[in-house]
Amino acid sequence: MKTATLILLALMILLPTVPSLSGSPQRAADLESVRQPLQKARYDVAHMPGGWGGHMEAAANHIDEALKELDEAEKWAREHHEMK
Repeated sequence: MKTATLILLALMILLPTVPSLSGSPQRAADLESVRQPLQKARYDVAHMPGGWGGHMEAAANHIDEALKELDEAEKWAREHHEMK
């Protein structure tokens, strides 16, 4: 549970910075800088010993959902010419 809370806190801190860069050629790099910590967290959670009562699996699922949302955001931005 603590891991999931930390991940959600990181998302709340990092995600608001992405929309403020609308139209910027730097946008793809900024999106990647948000994606990388999530990928690392996903790897770390997957390789933790023990199941922690199913909470690690739940945390991994939350991270997967966050990564899917970032993919959707990137897709939308490309379709609307917000990023290259």
